[in-house]
Amino acid sequence: MVRHESDIVPVPVQGKDIEGVAKQILIGPKDGYEGYLRVFTVDIGGHTPLHQHPWWHANYVLEGEGAVHIDGTEHPVRAGSVVYIEGGKTHRFTNTGSVPLKFICLVPSEGDAY
Repeated sequence: MVRHESDIVPVPVQGKDIEGVAKQILIGPKDGYEGYLRVFTVDIGGHTPLHQHPWWHANYVLEGEGAVHIDGTEHPVRAGSVVYIEGGKTHRFTNTGSVPLKFICLVPSEGDAY
């Protein structure tokens, strides 16, 4: 399978405490992959919800800048930043920059909650 990110329509992420977030599932179980390779785009001033769950996240920031909150500590991120969030840790991504914050998010099969 080969596809291009631009062929995957971003889906707005809706829910409590979510602002200006869209998701694209690049590869997932429907493609035979046991997990999810996703791209999130967070609008200027937007954020993902402050939440926790039992699965891990591996993230790579493609564009923009922002902050990731992990268990009470804010960490600045920008294009090229790598973020690993262990299962059970409270976390949130916030766009603090002047352009959209775009990052890859890899999670196991149970991890596509948003």
